[in-house]
Amino acid sequence: MTDRRKSTSRRSGNERRQYQRTKFETEVSLLRSGSSSGQGPINGTLYDVSSNGIRIRLDLPLSIGESLLVQVHNSGKHLFNSTAKVVWQEQDQTGKYSTGCELCVLLTEKQEKTLSEFIEQKNNLHDLLQN
Repeated sequence: MTDRRKSTSRRSGNERRQYQRTKFETEVSLLRSGSSSGQGPINGTLYDVSSNGIRIRLDLPLSIGESLLVQVHNSGKHLFNSTAKVVWQEQDQTGKYSTGCELCVLLTEKQEKTLSEFIEQKNNLHDLLQN
């Protein structure tokens, strides 16, 4: 069953993409805005990232327009935090939710550098394992 919801962002769609998207798979934790301290983080997988957005895969649905605190990490290494707004979501055949989020603040140069260095290290390791 597919749950396709229209984006509320004026910049959605490939033809309007302003920033290059980088495919990158790592861990992500989300905290819902206004969550009580008794509610834990929602864990998922980040699939791609750009300076102004991320695509993540989750086990449960979120509401379009919902605000989130996003914590991106890999094997305990902190990569970046940001706030984001859910702009679209689609349920796949396995019941997982592919979710597009617009970052409320563009990634800083430092955050982009940290992420780029990490992606490069991961790609180098992958290349070594392939040889």
